[in-house]
Amino acid sequence: MSGEPRLGLEVHQNKFLAEGDRAMTAIVRVVSRGGEATVARTAAEILMIDCSSSMRFPSTKIGEARRAATAAIDVFPDGVRFAVIQGTDRAKLIYPAEDGLVTASERTRAEARAAVEHLAAVGGTAMGAWLAKARDLFAREPDAVRHAILLTDGRNDSQTRAELMSVLNSCEGRFVCDARGIGDGWEPAELVQIARVLRGNVDSVVEDDELAEDFRNLVESAMTKVLPEVRLRIGTMPFSRLRSVKQVFPDEYDLTDRCQEIAVREVELSLGSFAGDEARDYQVILDLDPDLEPSHGQDRQLAWTELVPVPGATVEEDALAIAGRWTHDPIPPTLIHPMISKYAAQADLGEALTAGGDAYAAGDQAGAERHWGRAATLAAAASDEDTLGRLAGVVEIIDAKKGVVRLRADATRSHALHVVIPSKVSEIASGQEDRPMPESRIEAPPVACADCPALSPAGANFCVGCGRPFDEVVS
Repeated sequence: MSGEPRLGLEVHQNKFLAEGDRAMTAIVRVVSRGGEATVARTAAEILMIDCSSSMRFPSTKIGEARRAATAAIDVFPDGVRFAVIQGTDRAKLIYPAEDGLVTASERTRAEARAAVEHLAAVGGTAMGAWLAKARDLFAREPDAVRHAILLTDGRNDSQTRAELMSVLNSCEGRFVCDARGIGDGWEPAELVQIARVLRGNVDSVVEDDELAEDFRNLVESAMTKVLPEVRLRIGTMPFSRLRSVKQVFPDEYDLTDRCQEIAVREVELSLGSFAGDEARDYQVILDLDPDLEPSHGQDRQLAWTELVPVPGATVEEDALAIAGRWTHDPIPPTLIHPMISKYAAQADLGEALTAGGDAYAAGDQAGAERHWGRAATLAAAASDEDTLGRLAGVVEIIDAKKGVVRLRADATRSHALHVVIPSKVSEIASGQEDRPMPESRIEAPPVACADCPALSPAGANFCVGCGRPFDEVVS
């Protein structure tokens, strides 16, 4: 197998539109296949550890931060370029001693571990300064797959929000950053913004002693990346407009404002670094001109999408169309594309988690139980064990199916942040009311599925029972 990764593109949508429909939702999947980390460009890794005064309380917090940094350093493979930044109201490079990154080896890992043992908690918090330092260090590694981890327990109180945003804009596309909050004094919006702009993952750590394993996992995941950056291009027609672009898997981010206009009705979006075998889904919503004349009986291209060529990778697909077809049928059966249905349900879950967190913060116990009860029901229906596990930290789940929960007396703000943070990343719009139509008239014979007893309407793209694509369904 060739060591060069192959990039593919898929478009999943309901192309059918009823009279009067003026919006189209599609899921664009970007897939990386093949490729081996051994043939990747050099990997570069930077750890940014919050050492502000608040990290002294409780006393275990700075100790666990040191242990987490050590755990990350221990799994740096030989050859990886790395550095460690002590973050306060300024950014101090504590390893290596010289300004720059150093190559991982048995000797440099030991030196870095010794330097980390001297991390002390004193000073303020200026995350923008830490990120700017990482940006400048990464600039010396232009061909590397660049990844950073930022850990904080507090708010960005030594900088304005505008200053932080300015730094983030200068860092976008230059490296990926995973952000972690520890304790209960940090601000979710700040970490979400960092991870969103830098295409990383954001989460909280409830128990201090879980931090080391989390750091180890983040580094090991970063080491699988083989492409520093993949970019997606989206073009619209004179009668269509791009309403929004949101990453919906594996992390959820609204990326609409991160699109860069490169031509008339054409934008590009950085997707961050990719592993040799990885898939990500993006929700694209289009608004159509109200005066657009419907085209019946044939597909009309509403937009197109393609991957920008990437050095060191093969792009397998040419541009793919996002299409629409109008139908006269006034009362069609509802047939929702499985992927769009899945992400609409995911949006409902996120809203319930957020509403519960807002009620909890306001001291509204009944409201928190009501919203988190609904979240438990949605999570149980989706077999979402991760969300159910997070909810168990703030509520006792008495009956998930009925949404009956009771707030835990020992729940803390840290537990609540752990529940809410995944839903804060993006509020995924459910998009259009999906009403795909059969091409044939209602009297056409239904389609039988080979794998389940359900009968789908003639012209259906997917089985209404099990969701199998129509090309796997037999009459």
